Amino acid sequence: MEVNQTNNSNNSDLYLSNKKQREPVKTLDKDAFLQIMIAQLRYQDPSSPMDSSKFIEQMAAFTTLEQITNLNSHMEKLYSLQQFSQASSLMGCEVTLMNGEEPLTGTVERVTMGEKDIKLWVSGMPYTLEQVIAVERRATDGSEELL
Repeated sequence: MEVNQTNNSNNSDLYLSNKKQREPVKTLDKDAFLQIMIAQLRYQDPSSPMDSSKFIEQMAAFTTLEQITNLNSHMEKLYSLQQFSQASSLMGCEVTLMNGEEPLTGTVERVTMGEKDIKLWVSGMPYTLEQVIAVERRATDGSEELL
């Protein structure tokens, strides 16, 4: 009687190729902290439960972590709005931008805010605020002032 090999490497590659590899988490967020605390409560010894003062300390630490996370989120939003305000003040100004290795000069036509950054539109092309190296504002009497 003939027996065929069942663990063929070609077949196992077929099965494993469809499986997505999970990337390990490198930081712990508030959800991970809460899961650890729930697991600790679930598996504690009923004959010697956790000291209530330790539990209160952990809850306070969790609350602090949550508030710091919320504060960080609000600070990021505030920073984005501050950058948008700064970019908006450049509307109508003549700016010099670093476009690769060559500087480009033009007037800011509009400003847009995307998910990741603020764009200044000069000559119909978008540029980042970080590319601006000089700004000139035309005064109402026709002279130029350097900002």
